[in-house]
Amino acid sequence: MVVANSTIQHAKAVEQWLAAHPRFTLLWLPTSGPRANPIARACGDGHDLCTRHQTRQRLRDLVADVDAPLPLNGPWQYQLSELYYEPAVTAAVENIAAAEHIKVAA
Repeated sequence: MVVANSTIQHAKAVEQWLAAHPRFTLLWLPTSGPRANPIARACGDGHDLCTRHQTRQRLRDLVADVDAPLPLNGPWQYQLSELYYEPAVTAAVENIAAAEHIKVAA
């Protein structure tokens, strides 16, 4: 599983869960890598366009400001970062898949 290098993924409860479920292996994205994370870019765009300097008095108006551009500018329009196509990343995923296949076959 490819995950952002956030502190929540390093929490003791997450580490315990992963230890109990060895089928899952985490591949860490860079600590600060918004180019590699389309969702982070979409959230950043929303913050820049809607909430960074907002002056709304009512929460419902602010929520409407944030909701309005999502159908037009959602994360689905972003291209995946080149990071996802790096040979090292592809090789790491293939090695994990092969190791899992060997474990299941054994």
